[in-house]
Amino acid sequence: MMQLIFHGGAREVGRSCIEIATGSRRLLLDCGLKLTEQDSEYPIGFSFVNDIDAVFISHAHLDHTGALPLLDHKGMDCPIFATKSTKAITRILLKDAFKIGRINHQHLGYEELDIREVLSCMSRVKVDTKGNLDGISYEYFDAGHIPGSASVFLNVDGTTFLYTGDINNSETRLQHAAETGFPEVDVLICESTYGDREHPDRMKTEEEFLDSVEAALKAGGSVMVPVFAVGRSQEILMVLARRKFTAPIYLDGMSIEVTNLVLDNPDEIKDAKSLSAALKRVKLVKSNADRMGAIRKQSIIVTTSGMLTGGPIMHYMKYLTNDPKNAILLTGYQAEYTNGRLLLEKGQVFIDGVKKNVKCKVRQFDFSAHAGMSQLKALVRAVKPKKVFFVHGEEPSVLKMHEWAEALGMESYAPGLGDVIDV
Repeated sequence: MMQLIFHGGAREVGRSCIEIATGSRRLLLDCGLKLTEQDSEYPIGFSFVNDIDAVFISHAHLDHTGALPLLDHKGMDCPIFATKSTKAITRILLKDAFKIGRINHQHLGYEELDIREVLSCMSRVKVDTKGNLDGISYEYFDAGHIPGSASVFLNVDGTTFLYTGDINNSETRLQHAAETGFPEVDVLICESTYGDREHPDRMKTEEEFLDSVEAALKAGGSVMVPVFAVGRSQEILMVLARRKFTAPIYLDGMSIEVTNLVLDNPDEIKDAKSLSAALKRVKLVKSNADRMGAIRKQSIIVTTSGMLTGGPIMHYMKYLTNDPKNAILLTGYQAEYTNGRLLLEKGQVFIDGVKKNVKCKVRQFDFSAHAGMSQLKALVRAVKPKKVFFVHGEEPSVLKMHEWAEALGMESYAPGLGDVIDV
């Protein structure tokens, strides 16, 4: 009997972790954590982690990799498959998460040694190259989400699986669109972050974003642009480079190290030359003195984290959110229970553990690196799965896709956290 076990990422965005269990094999698709306002949540329902045979990682974001050190600490000892860029970026993100956890006195459940062991277990996979592990065949396809991201095809004992990971079928300034020439499969595990809505036109979004930056500067304010370190920060630098602003642009946080890493692997992005040129136009924040310098003058500050859950943005918000002339321009999805979602819904944020009302302007822009509803539907139709499982989405998005697939006569599932389903 073959089963799918949903340890995380089921009717939620965060802690993606799905197990394929055959009786003789245990395979994991991703192993992430879920960031909340004050803490992190890990995948549930694990037992005998030393029996896991392999982990297939779709990309480096912590909601897909952040629990790997915890499982290593509990005894997991198996190959972990990932692309070259995913391994390199995962190293940066895991070390940063460990450092922040220690600063915030969180009980992480693992040690720095576990991060090193996870990285030593990682085997690099080339996109569009087939591999084999004890009779399990696998292939990675470019997912178009962030540098190194991939969708994972598996053939396990004659049953074929396609795990989309986080996928983006649209081209951005940084990334090529995802590969969509997938084979037909028995089981499709499909993300559904935007399963209930479409994205606006990308160029229009860019123009509105740039206009908002200009408006804040003309009003005498500064602009904070919270970004994800991987993918979003690089794209925003390229967008900002389209106009000449009167104020300097600062880049802060983990984005600096990740941007340099991305430029060291130019074949994995669309236009390394333009990114390199954009980087030359910004000032890099390397110290608290640099940070205070950016705060004291009118400036455009591009910094982590994208959901306001940590990083230098917390320092900037402490000083800049009280002035109505200033602006926070959110550039991505804000998950439930994050500071970013609280800001959007209630105009408040937690800073140093204290809830604070925000007086500056706040606006969100859809620079999504995920497929929209119609793109997800087209993917499902093309793959023609015998069974489809919708994951990585809040409940309304997951149910919208599930109901659509059922209406077409597909065997569709919207699994909940901890569900075990025969395939």
